[in-house]
Amino acid sequence: MNSTHPLVSVIMPMHNCETYVGQALESILRDGYRPFEVIAVDDGSSDNTAQIIRQYENVRYVYQDNEGVASARNKGISLSRGEIIAFMDCDDIWLPDRLTVTVRFFQQHPGIGYVLAKQMMFIEPGFDVPAWVKPEWLEWPQDASNTAVLASRRTTFDRVGLFNSDIGGEDTEWLVRASEAGVPMARLQEAVVRKRIHGGNLSIKMLGMRKNNLMRIARESIHRQQEKKGNHEG
Repeated sequence: MNSTHPLVSVIMPMHNCETYVGQALESILRDGYRPFEVIAVDDGSSDNTAQIIRQYENVRYVYQDNEGVASARNKGISLSRGEIIAFMDCDDIWLPDRLTVTVRFFQQHPGIGYVLAKQMMFIEPGFDVPAWVKPEWLEWPQDASNTAVLASRRTTFDRVGLFNSDIGGEDTEWLVRASEAGVPMARLQEAVVRKRIHGGNLSIKMLGMRKNNLMRIARESIHRQQEKKGNHEG
């Protein structure tokens, strides 16, 4: 870190998120840490998402055609200026002092390349608890391994690369590549986000797709490691 208060970039992709995006942005902007920038990447929304975001002068709005959430995150990273990059989903709620806790940890642990943290799930009023949600997930914070709880040094993305937009589960795939690259990571003990569960989150079909994606991620990881081993032996 070059200063006691490095710039943090918060990347928030979105697609047709008019119902929740205002609350999401308000929760970020209440964070007491400074300086930080918020880059909201609109992935081809057809509702009022753009009009809502443009009401916030401190938020940089960027539009792209619908290319998927991984592409939107990559777009935000390419436009960001921060030494640290954090992520936010447009239907979640940022918990207070997330950036203060995150930056302090990076400063105290200069060898750590990225951190994960805990999330607290809650059910959007009017929706039933999905069968895949365990009761304890709603009672206390749980460790998570997704972009909602990810914060990374910019230099880690330089080393690992951006998210793979050609595969579902791009957050898991990136974490696998970061591990392969030997980037040191840590888990914060704090909950940094409230993860909203509602009708659009997951379905049985999407759960099946996730299983297939995980199998593909595993196969590609094994292939990369075999290639690396072969190159070393050669």
